[in-house]
Amino acid sequence: DLLFFTISLLMVTLNRSLPLAVLTFARSLIFTLVLGFGFSAFAQTEKPLCPPIEVSGGGVVKQGEPMIFLVKIGDKGKNLNLKYGWTVSQGTIIEGLESPVIKVDTTDLLEINITATVEIKGLPENCANTASETGAIQQIRDIFPIDEFGKLPKDEVILRIDALFLRLGNEPNSQAYIINYGTDKEIAVRAKQILKAIAFRKCDPSRVTMVRGGANPNGGVWTKIWIVPPGVDFPQV
Repeated sequence: DLLFFTISLLMVTLNRSLPLAVLTFARSLIFTLVLGFGFSAFAQTEKPLCPPIEVSGGGVVKQGEPMIFLVKIGDKGKNLNLKYGWTVSQGTIIEGLESPVIKVDTTDLLEINITATVEIKGLPENCANTASETGAIQQIRDIFPIDEFGKLPKDEVILRIDALFLRLGNEPNSQAYIINYGTDKEIAVRAKQILKAIAFRKCDPSRVTMVRGGANPNGGVWTKIWIVPPGVDFPQV
């Protein structure tokens, strides 16, 4: 605003003091200067064409499995000569340190999050050049039967089911697996005993999965009870 006020004041002064030919030349010169200043100011304030940067991947992997991260650059960065540099908060980068895709070793890491950050060189000046993503490690847990028993009277089976659902109450996201071994008849009788005990105590039957384990090599009926946390694979019967 100050610039245009000054130019206006100068034009008024020139109109009063200069011949027509000189005045015309002066007007053209001032117009050229103003136009050039405007283009220069526009060029200085125009924002660079910055491509978007997005890191994906991570997710949830089991302990020991590699975790993969990928950076994607928008179309505006396709023809740029870009260089990639990665860092991770945990674990070790075992592949792709200077590429768009990295693989992170999670061996010996417990349940923890891994954040991968990429820094990209070669983007236009003043463009954002870093991005991050986080993944999680799911620890592999060794699970064992919490109870196992052979032939028992009805009241004893009820007590075993009581103990099971007490444990399940403290682990609301876990699932119980009851594996019965024996002959077909023995397995059917034991399963009926357990289902009656669950109904008698008015427990939630959906918290229990019944599995037929096949013959008991030692003879007679045998039952194993497992509690499996979420995300943990149930061991082979």
